[in-house]
Amino acid sequence: MDIQVYQSRIETLSRDITFRVMTPDGYEEGNRRYPVLYMQDGQDIFRDEEATDGKSARFEEYCRKFGQYLPKVIVVGIDCPSTNTERSRLYAPYTKDFEVPDGINFERHIEGQGDQYLQWLTGYLKPWIDTNYRTRREGEYTGIGGFSIGALLSLYAGFAYTRYFSRVISLSGAMNVWMDKLAKTMDSSNLDCLKYVYLDTGLHDHGRFSEEKDFIEGAETVYRKLLEYGFDEEHICMRLIEESNGHTHEALRPRLPDAIRWIYRDLGDK
Repeated sequence: MDIQVYQSRIETLSRDITFRVMTPDGYEEGNRRYPVLYMQDGQDIFRDEEATDGKSARFEEYCRKFGQYLPKVIVVGIDCPSTNTERSRLYAPYTKDFEVPDGINFERHIEGQGDQYLQWLTGYLKPWIDTNYRTRREGEYTGIGGFSIGALLSLYAGFAYTRYFSRVISLSGAMNVWMDKLAKTMDSSNLDCLKYVYLDTGLHDHGRFSEEKDFIEGAETVYRKLLEYGFDEEHICMRLIEESNGHTHEALRPRLPDAIRWIYRDLGDK
């Protein structure tokens, strides 16, 4: 297992960006090609010392201890901006005005850059990864995942960029306040290429503008709409997490490995 750190730039957004690539055990041996999972909040995925608040999902530690129980996947963690305002703007795939009560630290207007970000990811980053690493580059083997508004972005990518992604992880997705727009994306998309969707939320999640009930309602709405579209429980997973450390990346430590296992459940160790 190895993690390499790279620098890039999203020219359309005039934004420098860091991304990290973790290869699984055995990558250096032989000519095997691997599926790829693109995760948002890359600095908060692997190690505490890199995390924004000093507490990450500790995925590197998990892989070193229990990697034999995970599918062999290359994980690309893409760093996000350090402020909530900039992170929301980068990951939001829509533009929207919000009625924000006084005293609530949330933007009244978000002009989302999510589409431009995904165009960079699919038009530059993914081809770079596929050229420089031994990947299974087809959308059939490619996943995308995120936490909070990064989960909203990942669901949107799975619905709107079906050529590139067939597996989606949504961890404590902050999508209920965006549901009017996300539902329209789902209704207008052909989801036949979407293979697996993992949704979860903590029963005690609480964001800047979303309460516990919003996280639960958002996940349940997406789950219900996917069932109506024709998905079954072999292809969509919905979990409500009782024990959680709140709306933090630390809370993802036991959940992210389960989510990765679930969306790559058909591959085993292939």
